Amino acid sequence: MQTPYTSNLVVITGGPGAGKTTLIDHLHQRGYDTSPEAARAVIEEQIERGGNAVPWQDNEAYAGLMARRSIRDWKAGMECHPRTVFCDRGLPDTLAHRHLSKLPEDKALLGAIKTYRYRRTAFILPPWAEIYKTDAARTQTFAEAVRTYVVLCRTYHQCGYELVEIRKGPVEQRAAQILTRLKL
Repeated sequence: MQTPYTSNLVVITGGPGAGKTTLIDHLHQRGYDTSPEAARAVIEEQIERGGNAVPWQDNEAYAGLMARRSIRDWKAGMECHPRTVFCDRGLPDTLAHRHLSKLPEDKALLGAIKTYRYRRTAFILPPWAEIYKTDAARTQTFAEAVRTYVVLCRTYHQCGYELVEIRKGPVEQRAAQILTRLKL
């Protein structure tokens, strides 16, 4: 059974290096509750611990950890109800990662996506070459970031979300686009 769309968890997604974390941090500084990106946290923890559950070693284990972290973050966000929580990615991002990596279907993940719902309107940031940088956790090329964006769009639509693309620009303008759309 699918639970109703929650009203307080708002996803901000997009390919790597599009400015999501900068935008989430800005919203947090403005007093909004936020939830960090599960994927980056998993990679950073694995690197720190010398683990192999990273996309370039054990991608299946990585995707599993990313899904579990996203569910934990979803539950923590629901505790803030009715306050708005801006989530740096959501469970459909894990599904998009599986598609991009050509990993087999994960029925538990598909069930979780039906159970742990975010606000129906999600926000997506397009690829932005001028700000794109790689680091220890973000190893994709810009072309891979563009491909990720395309797969994210398709995946979020397939999961029943309406995506609103946030125009490139200063972080204050990007935040204003989201807050205006949400009437916050």
